[in-house]
Amino acid sequence: MFKKTTNRNFLWQQPTIHCLLTGLFVLMLLGLLFSRALLSISMAVWLITIIAFRLQHPFPKEKHPLLYWSLIPLVLFVVGAWQLPFQKDTYDFLLNLCTYPIAFFAVHLLYASIDGNKIIRIWIVVAFLSSIYPLSWYATHFQEAVIKYGSGQSMPVWMDQDHIRYSIFLCSTFALLLFHYPFSNKFRLPVVVATFLLIVFLSVRTAWIILAIMLLFIPFLKIIPYRKWLTVGIIAIACCSYFIFPTVQKKIAYTLYDWQQFKPSVFNSNYSDGARRNLNYIAVEAIQHKSYNVGWAGVAPTMQQYGEKYFPRQTLKFGWPFNQWLFWLLGSGWLGVLLWTIWLLYPIVWGLQQQQLGVVAWSLAITASCLVESNLNFQFGVFLHAWPLALMAFNHQDNKR
Repeated sequence: MFKKTTNRNFLWQQPTIHCLLTGLFVLMLLGLLFSRALLSISMAVWLITIIAFRLQHPFPKEKHPLLYWSLIPLVLFVVGAWQLPFQKDTYDFLLNLCTYPIAFFAVHLLYASIDGNKIIRIWIVVAFLSSIYPLSWYATHFQEAVIKYGSGQSMPVWMDQDHIRYSIFLCSTFALLLFHYPFSNKFRLPVVVATFLLIVFLSVRTAWIILAIMLLFIPFLKIIPYRKWLTVGIIAIACCSYFIFPTVQKKIAYTLYDWQQFKPSVFNSNYSDGARRNLNYIAVEAIQHKSYNVGWAGVAPTMQQYGEKYFPRQTLKFGWPFNQWLFWLLGSGWLGVLLWTIWLLYPIVWGLQQQQLGVVAWSLAITASCLVESNLNFQFGVFLHAWPLALMAFNHQDNKR
């Protein structure tokens, strides 16, 4: 795509482009782990870079449906923006949605100048290096870790201590290893198993759900030798993990305890599952009373209003339901949630048509996570939907080997 030019156009020469794009990709991942501000800045730099490269070197003529798909959230934003157009929260949500086109056009640009496997290897290496922190903390604070898991908490992680989104980051690494061919099989299969064990060990239930969805696709992956035996082995490890990892034991025990403590009439944020059910109940009550289509900035005040009504003695610390469909229905009404659902599910249809099982699996995984989280409201959640999906959609190796 890019050709060497004269010294006056040194910026556009292939070696320089290679270094600039690789450096920006690494900087972005460091921002993901260590700094929300750096992550936001990197998105802005990606946008400037895409525009600059587009002016100097037009993109290839072939059209990719997911490039257009990535632009649609900017249109869907309008269905929940007109209600409160001058509120800051409205445009905070828009900034999050801008991640989709930036991610897809950036990956399209990356793959045009750099081998896709190299980009995927960088993602995998950064993910493994990031796991050193929680693992070393666990090794040096074993008793404290057991107490944390026994009370429904998790180990400290990077990504602003967001253990749910961090576990999704690790799941994206598992998906990139599983559905693509960044390493030889001799090295790749042990790394797949190590990633699987790491995700199980961290004991975040959202990650377990995503992991289970990924495992369903292994029997269909031609690029994995002995895939039937690998499937049996991973299922056996998963079943034995309860007896191997104290974190798994404590997470399951706390989950059962949490469910037993649930009382519909009492809101208690100390119990994570109970609080989720209460918050979703508040959202459903608001919808039944026709308090929906209130705009993106109106979701939090509506949740507060109905929270005070049904739980007057409790302080509601959350301004969103723990279900992405409820959030979209509150913010944009039935039309908005219908259009958003069609948009969310489209990559599954495209992936099946193109035999891109990685795209199908990751789309299903994120969709499943949206049943119990509002992942796509937040910077980390949108990032971890858009970037892995783009990395898989434009890498044509996939499972066709």
